[in-house]
Amino acid sequence: MKTIKQRNKNYVLVENKNIERITKPKLKKFWDKNSDILKYYFGRKIVGDIAQFDFDKKYPNQQIVKEYTELNEEGTCKLRQLNRLKYGYNGLGGKLTPSVTGLKSKKALKTHYNDNTNDHLFGVTKVGWKIHTLIKELYDKGKSQDYIVNHMTEEWLPNNLHLWVCVQITKEEHKSDNLARDKHTLEEKNKMVHFDEGQIVLYIED
Repeated sequence: MKTIKQRNKNYVLVENKNIERITKPKLKKFWDKNSDILKYYFGRKIVGDIAQFDFDKKYPNQQIVKEYTELNEEGTCKLRQLNRLKYGYNGLGGKLTPSVTGLKSKKALKTHYNDNTNDHLFGVTKVGWKIHTLIKELYDKGKSQDYIVNHMTEEWLPNNLHLWVCVQITKEEHKSDNLARDKHTLEEKNKMVHFDEGQIVLYIED
C-alpha cells in the first residue's frame, strides 16, 4: 500500500531512502518561519562552547580536561554525554516533531496514538557530538567567535535541520532489540539503514 489516509491527511510511502532529501521542502518552510529563534538558540549554545574551550585551554591540570573532553576506549566521555542533551535534544530549542516532518511509520498510522512514540531518527548522541566536533575544529583553526557563530547559524544550520528530524513509530518498533541505538553512522541513518533492519516502513504526509 503506497498511500494511507489518517484524519483527512494523506501519507505516501517513503521510497526514496534519503531523509535529508525527502524532508527538505518541509524543513525549508519551517526554517523560513522560525529562522530567527532557531539561530538564537543555536548560536547562544555555540558562544557558551567557545567560552568553555577558552577555559579548558587555560586550565592548569590538562589531564582532567582530557578525561572530560576526549573520547575514551569505549567511545564516550562526559562532554559527549552532555552534548547529547545540549545539542542532540535541545539544539533548536524545540523538536522537529512528526507534525512538522510529516513522518510516521506504517504501523503507527494504524495504531492508537497512546501506543506510539516519537523517535529522533538520527539519534541525539551522534548529532550532539558531530556539532561539538565541527565547532571545535573551527576554534582550533583560530577562527573568531563571530566567524564560528555566523558560519554555524547562517550556513550550516539551515542545511542540516534534518539531523533533528523526529518520526512517529510504535512503542514496539522503538524497543532497543528492534531499533539499534548508537550503532550506525549518520550517513547510514540518512539512508534509513537502521529502520530497514528493524523492518520499520516510513510514510510521509503528502
